[in-house]
Parts: sequence; structure tokens; C-alpha cells
Amino acid sequence: MSGRRTPAPGTPHAAAVWGLVVALAALTGAAAWPIYQTPRVWVLVGIAAATAGGIVWAGLRWRWGATAAAALLLGFVALLVPLAVPDALGADPQRLLRGLGDGLGAVALGWKQILTLTLPLGEYQAVLVPLLVTVYLAAAAAVWLALRSARSAVWAAFPALGGVAFGTLLGPAELSEPLTFGPATIAAPRELALWGAAGLLIALWIGWTSGAARRAALRLGRGPGSRSRGLRRGAVGAGIVLVALAAGAAVAPALATSPRVVPRDRIDPVIVVREQTSPLASYRLSKRDAALTAPLFRVASEGPLPSRLRLAVLDHFDGVDLTPTAGAGSFTRFPSGVPAPEPSQVEVAIDSGYRGIWVPLGSGLGAPPEFGGPRAAELSDAFYLDRDTGAGIAVPTAAGLRAGDTYVAELSAAADPSLGERPAADAPRIDLASHPQLDRWLRAQQLPASGQGLRDGIERLRDRGYLSHALSDDTNREWLDRLAAESGTRFVASAGGHSTARVEELFAQLNEQEETAGATANAEALVAGVGDDEQFAAAAMLLAQAMGFDARVVLGVRIGGEGVPGVPACTDTCAGEHLAAWIEARGADGVWAPLDVTPQVVVPPRSLDTGERLPEFPTVPEERDAPERDPEFGAGLGDVAPQQPGSDRRDAAAAPVLRWVSWGAAALLLTALAVLFVPAVKWARRRSRRRAPTPETRVLGAWEEFLDAHVDAGTPALREAARAPGARSRRDLARALPGGPPIADAVDRAVFAPTAPSAAEAEDVWGAVGAETARIRSEQSRWERLRARFTLASFGVGGSRGGRR
Repeated sequence: MSGRRTPAPGTPHAAAVWGLVVALAALTGAAAWPIYQTPRVWVLVGIAAATAGGIVWAGLRWRWGATAAAALLLGFVALLVPLAVPDALGADPQRLLRGLGDGLGAVALGWKQILTLTLPLGEYQAVLVPLLVTVYLAAAAAVWLALRSARSAVWAAFPALGGVAFGTLLGPAELSEPLTFGPATIAAPRELALWGAAGLLIALWIGWTSGAARRAALRLGRGPGSRSRGLRRGAVGAGIVLVALAAGAAVAPALATSPRVVPRDRIDPVIVVREQTSPLASYRLSKRDAALTAPLFRVASEGPLPSRLRLAVLDHFDGVDLTPTAGAGSFTRFPSGVPAPEPSQVEVAIDSGYRGIWVPLGSGLGAPPEFGGPRAAELSDAFYLDRDTGAGIAVPTAAGLRAGDTYVAELSAAADPSLGERPAADAPRIDLASHPQLDRWLRAQQLPASGQGLRDGIERLRDRGYLSHALSDDTNREWLDRLAAESGTRFVASAGGHSTARVEELFAQLNEQEETAGATANAEALVAGVGDDEQFAAAAMLLAQAMGFDARVVLGVRIGGEGVPGVPACTDTCAGEHLAAWIEARGADGVWAPLDVTPQVVVPPRSLDTGERLPEFPTVPEERDAPERDPEFGAGLGDVAPQQPGSDRRDAAAAPVLRWVSWGAAALLLTALAVLFVPAVKWARRRSRRRAPTPETRVLGAWEEFLDAHVDAGTPALREAARAPGARSRRDLARALPGGPPIADAVDRAVFAPTAPSAAEAEDVWGAVGAETARIRSEQSRWERLRARFTLASFGVGGSRGGRR
């Protein structure tokens, strides 16, 4: 019996099935084009659809059964790297295997990679794998449904919806530009055309396959009016498609008026946090003129307000940036919390100046925030909290919060906790060897490793610092004008950044000023460190960790009160001028306590000479506009240098000579060591071989020494014997070398004889090797002997050692 299967009655013709596959591949490619925008999309969908359809067709035709599923899987694996991971193609097998592993992993996780990358994706890594999976499965399902039976053939066009849905759901959030035809406007024409084409394909396919059996019967005996009835059915089907298209065109403008939400906008919160730049790095942007008074958010409460609202909590420092710890499970949903001490219902309304994912919250959140505004439901679903730090984010989209978003949260209005006296650890939390200036400053202060010692250290850091938000005062100086009017602040340039190098620079300024001013200098003479909350928060955090405390940096605002000089507190509206950074430290008691770090704004730094002290009652000199000029040539204090004693001049003249003699002697010594190194190593190798623990090993060492002598001498016969095909045994090499056969015979007897060689026999072999080595040297010129002594050929650097057997 033949294994070939005849088509089921009523199933579509093969040409119609392959036409369906082509249409399906075209729709999938068109829908996926905005995601990738690379010609490889068309190659992929064409080859994948043809391969999947061909395997299923062959499996049904020749009754492969379960083998068809295995063939389908093998076909997918075969296409995976060439079509979807083209970067892995090449001559390197490891690269190919790595690409195959990445492709198989992307079968399950590739959709997440698509959602977290910026479009278009091109052929980056394994981003094409989800498209390959979609079109491969859709084509296989379409052919299987079309050829399995007449009843299932009706559903064969529905997999086309999967290809269109792939591009719609994973594609960009922005719809295509509307088309205008006179007074009529078609919103989202591209999306409408794709879904309309898919609907038309399904309608035509259903109409064609559902009447296949009836058409076959009518062909046998067509009655009067059958053609007109067929035309009427076709007209009804076309009318249904036209009505669907008209309804879509009418509804699309209404849908386009509201922001489109796609799965791309609902992404892993941890990934969003990781992709954020350090909030502390953009701190200075809030002090520019455009942002200084721009409202960030408004705060209101019928009860007391918390003393601080925290935005980002930065507890990870890599030496360059302070960022939040964003590990698996760090930001999770917050269905309920522990009741906050002294709870207060606080309402926060995001204003036009705020952009970001961070939700302003207090240190204690008692319950999930109740969001309001037009995106209330989306914000509720997209709120996540880091329970370790208390920082919250809202990611309805990757952009986070925006103007118009509001929420009411139960926050703690209790006073700030105090820092415990005992540190969390007896040893520093950081490597002080990597922070030498911090270590130097900390030793000079002689502070105890306690809560009070840390508070005193931070106060000294603030008192000896000076606030500056900019490197230049040419523009964005509104902050400076305000401070100048309030406190007489003058501009001193300061660089941004909070890396280890920048913090070390800050401590270096303090160390140099303290050494110059002396131990008994007053506080004003010690002012030297210039920066703002960005630098001083990082410095204070490292200071706390050096004392054994856990520490982290917090970006936020102070509410109520007067704030600190230079960074005021906000009352109802918080703007850029209110944005501040401080640290939170934790001791052995496990309580996180906030500590302010903003430097003072009254006393500017002053350059001092060694031992100079500032006057007890300083006067402010009158500033006059005076031109600056370079001194005239020759206008020094004197033309003749003071005479030095004669002995000093002789010592000064002899110093260069002694220095050059020392360098010359050192160079000669190093040269001698380099020259003698190779002969010394060869002597040590020969000695080790001759003093091996067993006679058999000593015999083998003699053979090695014999070959090494010829290698270093560059004996041509050895190189020719080593390159000759099949001449790799010890006896073959020995025949090519003078004096070699007797030595090779002795070595073979020592290795293969039933009894081990004696010590005397080993010495005889070494004697023969010594005689042969002396003969080689006697036949060499002086230059050849010198070259053989210092060559590294016997160590494998050039030359050929040949075989050993």
C-alpha cells in the first residue's frame, strides 16, 4: 500500500493554500516592518513561511505522523541562526553555538527584549527570533488547518491575525500619520489597512472554502439560477467587508484622540530603573534659571506634613555614579503596608516641571497611594515600591509621571529619627586604600567611630565647604543672585560629578588648606572644599561608610521650616530650588537617620600661605575696578642673584655627574643580568635533568639535552628530519644526527627494557651526550658558539625540536 495520502474531500487546492501562505507572510512582514526596518524582515518571513508550510504539506501528503512535528522543530532550529541571529554566522563554531543558544533563549524571552529596546531594532542580537516564531507557527497552522479536512479548512486564514497582532502589540506606541482627502480624514491609515487586509483575507477564504463542497456538487448538475445565487453570496460577503472597513474608519479617529497603550509601555520596572541615568548626576540641572522656579509638584494635607519627601534613594556606588540597587525583585507591587507612625494623608499633584519615574514619598508609606487624574487606573497598576529603601516608582510608560497626575498617600509625619551611637560594623564599609584623601582627612580629624563622631565629621565637612552649583557664572546665575542678596555669597567655580576622583579632589582641597593654615587656625581659614549637594552627599556617604555605618544618598525636598542655607524648604509648591540631597545612615540599631550635607554659603574659600591666619576681626576691602597688566620686562626686585657659598656650588655641580654615573651603573647591571639570564637558565635545566631522581629519567633527560644542543646550534639535518613525513620517531631523528644512533639505542633500552637502567648506564649516556656537545662546539665559529649560548630556540622560541620517539 502506498504511504501517499489523497487530499480530503472539500479541502482547497494546493495553489490556493500556497496563495494563503504568501498572503500571510506579506501581512506579517508589513506589520513587523516598523519594529525592525531592515530588508531581512522580508527574507525571514518568506523563507520561514515556505519552510513551515512545506514541512506540514509533506507530512500530511506522505503520512509522517509524529515525525512531521519533529521535522517542523528541526526545520525551525536550522533556520534560527541564519535568519534570526545573523551576527552569529561565521567560521567560529563557538560563536555559532553561542548564537544558537541565544536564539533558543529568545524564543521565550525575546518579546521582552523587543519591548525594552528603542525602535527600530534592525538585526540586533536575537530580536528577530519572535518574528520567526510568529510567522513559522502561523504558516504551519494555516497549512495544517487547510489540508486536514474540509471542516478545519474554514479556519485556515485566522493565523493571519497573529502576524498582524505581532506588529500592532509590539510595535511603536505612536500611530501612523493620518491621511486627509478633502474634508475626510483617515486616522491611523497603516493600522487600518493591515487589519482591513487581514479581515478581507479571512472573509474571502471563508467564503471560498465554505462553498467548496457545494460548488463541486453543482458542477455535476448545475441548476438554473445557481450562478446568480453565487453572485449574490459574493456580493453579501463583499458588503460585510466594506461595512467592517467603514466602521473601522469611523472608530479610528475617536480611538486616536487618546494616547495609545501597547505592551511596550508596560515593561519590567527593574529594567526601567536600570536604564535611568543617576538622578544625582542631573542635580545641577534643577539649579539652572529655567528650572529653578519651575514647579515640580504641589503638596497639601489637612494634617501635619512630613519633614521630607524622598524621590530617589541611591545605595549603589560603582566609583562613577550613585544609582539605586535594581536587582530581581527589588521593585515590586505594594498591595498593603505597615501602618506609618503619626500617619497623615498627604496629597501630591505633579506639575509641569517634573518628569521622571520617581514618586515623591515619605520615609514611611502606610498604604498604597490612591491615584487620581486621567491616568488613575494606569498609575495604580504601574506603581512599584522598593521595600528596602522605601523608594517608589510609577511606570505606566517608561517616561513615568507627568503633569496632571495626582495621588493621596498615607505618610508618616513623625520627626526624623536620630542616628544610633554604635556603627553597623567595627571595620570600614569601604576600602580606604582606594580613597587616600578621605583616609588622610579622617585621620587628621581624630573623630571616634560613633554616631556623634559621624555627626561632627559631617558638620566639619559642611562648615569647611562652600556652595557652588556651576563651573561658570556667565549664565544660569539666578541661584547666585538670590544667595548674594541673602547671605553675600560670591561665585566660586566648582566642577560637577560625584565620582571617586571628584570626591577625592574635594577632600584634597580640605587637606591642603588645613595643612597650610595649621592646626590652630580658626574655622574660616579652613574653608576650601567647593561644590554642592551632589559632591557633599557622596563625600558624606563615604565618610559614614569609612566609620562603619551603612549609608545611602537620598534625593528629595524638605517641607516646612527654613530648610538649610542655600537650599530652602518648600511649603505647598516645590520647585527646582528646593531640590536637595542628603544622606541616610544606619548604625547597629538598624534605624536609618537623615543627615543634611549642604555646605555653607557665607565664608568663601581663601588661598593661604603656610602658617598664615585670618584676622580675628576681618575687614572687607573696598573693591575697585582696576586693570590687570603684566609686569614690564626687567621690572624684578633685582638683577643679580645672591652669591652662594663655594662649597655649595661645587656640590651642586657634582650632583649631575653623580646622578649620571648612578644611572649608568644601574643600566650596566641590568644589562649584565639580562645577558647572563639565558645561560643561567640553560645551566639550571641541564643540572636538573642530570640530577633527576631515577636513572631512567636521567637517560631521557640526556636525550633531551642532546636534541636541545642541536636545536640551539641550528643543525639543518634536525629541521629536515622533523619536517619529513613519517620521520617522527627517536630512531629516525638519531639517524639524521651525528653520534645520534648510539644515544638513541641507549635511551630506547632504558625506556623499553624489562629491567630499569643502572646509574652507571645513565652516566654513560650523559658522557656520550657531553662528548657530542663538545664536538658540535668545536665545529662552530666563535660567533656561532655565542649565538647558540644565548638563543632561546630550545625553549620553543624559533627552531624546531622535532619528535621525541
